[in-house]
Amino acid sequence: MGQGTLLFVDEIHRFNRAQQDAFLPYVEDGTVILVGATTENPSFELIGALLSRAQVFVLRRLDDDDLETLLRRAEQHLGHSLPLTEDGRAALSAMADGDGRFLFNLVEELARLPAANPLGPQELARVVQHRAPLYDKV
Repeated sequence: MGQGTLLFVDEIHRFNRAQQDAFLPYVEDGTVILVGATTENPSFELIGALLSRAQVFVLRRLDDDDLETLLRRAEQHLGHSLPLTEDGRAALSAMADGDGRFLFNLVEELARLPAANPLGPQELARVVQHRAPLYDKV
């Protein structure tokens, strides 16, 4: 149709060398605008030919103010505040560790709880899942 196609590939690092090679002719001729997301270092996980034709954007962890903004927006969407003390709110942000998606997962868990007294850090830790520590391969 004369238009390029935007192709989003999540977890692109899971594609093997041959699969990544298959993108090259389409990326080179402009048929496909490839957007790949990865939690890995692209320098180690993408083939050189594909990487040399890519523009890499590094998404940094959200800071506490950013997480608080997301938390307020989630509460606005829910129509009520989450049952958290001030310390519990800080602990929730710490658990998210700069990851907005994980923060929203925690909010969803809290939103499903029956109405109760506000949760402090210890109570919060008991009712929500814990995040696995993030380690780099290097």
